[in-house]
Amino acid sequence: MKQQHLFYYLVGAFMLLLIMGAGQKAAAQQPIQWSPAQRIPDFETGTWPPVMVADQNRTVHAFSSQWLGEDEEESVRAIMYNRWTLEQGWSTPIDILLSPFKNDARMTGAFLDDMGMIHVTFFGGDNTEAYIYYSRALAVNADRATAWSTPIPVDAAGDPELAGIIGDGRGNLAIVYSGKRDGLGLYTIYSTDGGDTWTDPTATFLTYSKDLFPVILRLSPSQSGWINAVWDVRNSEGQGRQINYARLNLDDGQWSEPTELSAVEAGYGVLNPAVIEYRDTVFVSYNQTPKIVIRRSSDGGQTWTEPVEPFRHVGVNGIMSFATDSSDKLHLLWAQRISGSPDIHGTWHSVWQDGRWSEPEAVVSGPPVRDLEGDQAFDPFEVRAVVSQGNILLVTWRMDPGLKGNGVWYSYISLSSPELPLAPFPTPPVTPSVESVFTPTPSSPTPTSTPKPAFEFQSSDRASAAEMAGNPMTPLLIGMIPVILLISFFIVRFSLASQNHR
Repeated sequence: MKQQHLFYYLVGAFMLLLIMGAGQKAAAQQPIQWSPAQRIPDFETGTWPPVMVADQNRTVHAFSSQWLGEDEEESVRAIMYNRWTLEQGWSTPIDILLSPFKNDARMTGAFLDDMGMIHVTFFGGDNTEAYIYYSRALAVNADRATAWSTPIPVDAAGDPELAGIIGDGRGNLAIVYSGKRDGLGLYTIYSTDGGDTWTDPTATFLTYSKDLFPVILRLSPSQSGWINAVWDVRNSEGQGRQINYARLNLDDGQWSEPTELSAVEAGYGVLNPAVIEYRDTVFVSYNQTPKIVIRRSSDGGQTWTEPVEPFRHVGVNGIMSFATDSSDKLHLLWAQRISGSPDIHGTWHSVWQDGRWSEPEAVVSGPPVRDLEGDQAFDPFEVRAVVSQGNILLVTWRMDPGLKGNGVWYSYISLSSPELPLAPFPTPPVTPSVESVFTPTPSSPTPTSTPKPAFEFQSSDRASAAEMAGNPMTPLLIGMIPVILLISFFIVRFSLASQNHR
């Protein structure tokens, strides 16, 4: 009987090793999954993807522009705020800022500084007359309309809306915007005290034409201390004519001479640039119809590699986004299509590794759906991405504006990168009121924002399931179930054998 028992134990141990090895192999081969694509709750149908900034407290802060009120003549477009966390999902959007001019506020830029202050810029007005405005609030109070400073006008704005705000964490800030003070182009104002006071505007780049306008502007900080900037220039028909790069030293407010990375004179042209500095190399991507083109510079933008087309995708579908995680991996996300029968449209993701871009994976994909009446349209457009806490990659997009549109969609993925330690915001000093450098004369009464109740987070079983699917430990946990059952079996078997032996 002892030999029989020993045989059972040896067979059981062998099976246990096989199951554990199979479980570990399955876990290693199981790809990390994107969460199911869902609409951001309570976003108005025609809303564009939000401008997002992530803190180091597992929270993404999102800003969008949405219409309030059902009566078209009395409706107001406001700056809306909501939050996203992996555990609680999206909070209910609340209106935090209204335009002091013409009741139309369009979100353009946000920056979170090291003291936990969020600085924002927005366009207030319409295509006949408008101004760029600035406001700020502590991130912990950003969901309260009363926490935001009274918007101050920066300067008369160009058309269409275009502005960005960036800083260096040491109190230096810059607002770069489309203006027309000395001609159509980009202008900059500076602050050295965290936004308390601002300089007069200075011209950064002029088109020297009444028919050429900067349309897309992207700003990116770097470890070297420089601010990298790219922008496109389009004609009145929306055709891209130039992609330009320059960098800014915030310590002295000096810009480098703009470099023209691409220029065309006909066709749909060059559009939608994005920029990031990664391991002392500046990456710039843009659409050169019908492909994505990427160029690199290892000497601060003085010289550039030849343009390369790393992906087989085609089409031009809005802006794309770079992001880096806590493992120092560089990610690129964008919307395009793969030609076929039928074409496959989608939001795509690639990682820079070993000197090349990985084969793109789909965040979401499928045949296009044209729906001008309902909410079934499918053709991803205008991708914005942000990394939260170093290991959660969150991406948002909307459907092509040529369709009716059905809100803003999102997905996220839990990366294999480690989570960064939590970093609560320090207690900021009391700051004086913000001083304006420009005072327009409003042609309509100044509206006031109505404070809303504290936000309520969305939660659901579906969200929990999505989080489980995005967890890289899930395959390993599932693979351990039969192991636990087998161990339990042998414990019982040994106990019974012992009793029979007695």
